Amino acid sequence: MDLIKAMPRKSNKPPTAKQLDQQLKWALITNFMSWLAPVVKVGFQNKPSNQSAMNAAVGYNIKEAVTGMSPNYTLDYTKIRLSEGTLEGAAEPEVENVVGCKLKFNWVENSVGTLNSYATDKLTFVVFNPVKWKFVLLQNIATREDLTYTMQLPLDFEGDEVKAYVTVTRDDDKLVSISQFLASSVII
Repeated sequence: MDLIKAMPRKSNKPPTAKQLDQQLKWALITNFMSWLAPVVKVGFQNKPSNQSAMNAAVGYNIKEAVTGMSPNYTLDYTKIRLSEGTLEGAAEPEVENVVGCKLKFNWVENSVGTLNSYATDKLTFVVFNPVKWKFVLLQNIATREDLTYTMQLPLDFEGDEVKAYVTVTRDDDKLVSISQFLASSVII
């Protein structure tokens, strides 16, 4: 299909209330997701062909994870999605506090007899501190068969509540799981 498109021009009309609301939501979610670009690039690689992985992630999360009333929009951290795919997620994932600003992640082996689950699948952990607006991202740091991983967090996270996520990627990065929100934890 042949298509000719004109160069965009700046509008002199003020934005409508609906447009301002959309801009606020967009700014909120893109500020959050931009820090996670390496995870999103792999996590939303199976998006429609006319979108980038980041645009697919932002589009999903604007609809599902942005809550509140204008102009006070917030994120529902339990609904944030960092990846979307058909690979089996981590089985029964848990996170526990360990003294010294550490989080210990535990999960159960589920690669035997499960479709789209392999012992060599890699786990990525994301911890977000909303108080300091800081992320700790460890990509492909453990395998499904490891069953546990302890993450050292910055010492200034002590006393702050953090949000923890896990996503699983096949060792060739072609398949990903749906990311999982694990918990909100106060760091000790």
